[in-house]
Formats: sequence, structure tokens, C-alpha cells
Amino acid sequence: MEAVPGGRWVAEIYGCDLSVLENPKMVEAALLDAVMRLGAPKGSAQSVVYKFHPQGLSAAVVSPVAAVMIHTWPEDNASATLDLYFYREGVDPEEVLKGLTRAFGAKEESAFRYWRGTEHAIKRRGFGAEKAE
Repeated sequence: MEAVPGGRWVAEIYGCDLSVLENPKMVEAALLDAVMRLGAPKGSAQSVVYKFHPQGLSAAVVSPVAAVMIHTWPEDNASATLDLYFYREGVDPEEVLKGLTRAFGAKEESAFRYWRGTEHAIKRRGFGAEKAE
């Protein structure tokens, strides 16, 4: 099977800054920035955020060329899962993941890249969070 442009990254981040992880506006801003860095034309992205009570949220930002989703679990090691979809070549999703890791203040992370149009996935670990000593 021949590979097609773009791909999907699935990441988990841990030890995040709770003041960011629990703030819908800050989460949405981080996801909007990520979609723009994945090549979305200005003004093309749409977002939705759902805040759970007493804690946690899910958010998605979608554009014609990329989509980023997050689901947060503040009560579980201040963690979150991220999904990045991008539909074209010429973007650097690892740099986008590093930016999201910094935005959420994550201390640990792991990620997988799924190659579209193939049966293979490459596991990646350690894409940029500062490690706690």
C-alpha cells in the first residue's frame, strides 16, 4: 500500500500545569496555535471545548489541513491525551508536539506516529518536555 500525505500523532502528556490544563481558554489557544503551525490558513479553524464538572475538559480545533484534539484528566497525574491529524506534507508535527508540551507544562510525554495509507506505525518517546530531575 502506498503512503499518502500527512499523518496522525497520538500523544500522552503527564505532570501538566493544572492552571493551564483546567483553563478552557488557555487550552483552546494552545490548540489553535498548534493547528496554525500545522499549516491551517488564517481564520479557517473552528473549535469546540467541553468542560466537565468537577474537572477535566475535551477540546477540538479543526481546519481544512489539520485537526488537534485534547482530553484532560487533572485528577490522574495532571495528564492529557492529544491527537494531531495533518493532511499534507511540509509540516513538522514533532515541533508542534514540543510546543504543546511546553504550553501545558508537561514533565513527561510519549507519542506514536501513524503513517496514513500503510500498515506501520512508529513509536516515538520523549519529544521535548523538560525532564524532572
